[in-house]
Amino acid sequence: MKVLMYIRRDYKDNMAGDSIQLTKTMEYLLKRGLQIEVSSDPRANLEKYDLIHLFNTIRIEDTYQFYKNAKKYKKKIVISPIYWNYIKYIALNKRTEILHYRWYKQNILRKEVLQNANLILPSSLTEMKEVEKEFNISIPYKVIPNGVDTIFEEDTSERFYNLYELEDFILCVGRISPHKNQLTLSKVANKLNIPLILVGPINDYSYYYECLKHNKELIYVPKVNHHELNSFYSAAKLHVLVSWYEIPGLVNLEAGLSGCNLLTTAEGSTKDYLGHYALYSTYENINDIETKISRAIKQERNDILRKHIRHNFTWEIVADKLINAYETLV
Repeated sequence: MKVLMYIRRDYKDNMAGDSIQLTKTMEYLLKRGLQIEVSSDPRANLEKYDLIHLFNTIRIEDTYQFYKNAKKYKKKIVISPIYWNYIKYIALNKRTEILHYRWYKQNILRKEVLQNANLILPSSLTEMKEVEKEFNISIPYKVIPNGVDTIFEEDTSERFYNLYELEDFILCVGRISPHKNQLTLSKVANKLNIPLILVGPINDYSYYYECLKHNKELIYVPKVNHHELNSFYSAAKLHVLVSWYEIPGLVNLEAGLSGCNLLTTAEGSTKDYLGHYALYSTYENINDIETKISRAIKQERNDILRKHIRHNFTWEIVADKLINAYETLV
């Protein structure tokens, strides 16, 4: 089986959830003997492929071009939508009117791509319900969850302790941006006098400096090698990701597999993955975030969540599900 994975041109330079989903999925499918290639060329010759796999309907302009090229070659299309209705969060952005207009205009493209795919591959049932509700479509789908690399189960905390003399700290991994809500986290950690480590690239420098203004003791670590993150996860008592929404937040799975206690957003598909093994809050509920951090930081690390993730969400499991989905079309 020859599959082309079509993704935005900057997926390596601007790493996000779709980047990791593609690269890890490809890695494990290649191990299973599938022939997988990646392209960001909307004019690529697709003759040799049995199937085209599209990623990401949030960045729909790129995906729409890839879709049009696949239709030109009369290829079967599967799509991982990585979709959540962003409209309620636009009010949090300074450019509200422009973003409203752009989002609704882009929805025309999203609907065309989704309703003409041969199979939709949502990462959760919650995500699929969001797609069906927003676009009023009913198309065949198979839930293909996001996965996690089993390397995050290894205890490499010694590497962390060689660099930092910290215990019982809060960890937050993710790009520094309003969407990830590190400003609220910085304020709460400062109030509770709990050390906070932020790890990830800075998308918004003015936002980062605002975080630093409210928590002068926070430790910022620029983006590190994906596997090197494990030393941070292994040492952390608590990982917090109280974003606007997550579907479901790959770092939640990584931190959970390492044994971290988790406090994450209730918005999105987090509960499909983490069930009752994590704590939840919403981005605007500062008092609730504070209460739950105070509670979770005192608990032992979470072996029950670790086992739940290992048995349901490793990339090996994801690859098996994805191959079964491909085989329904090829």
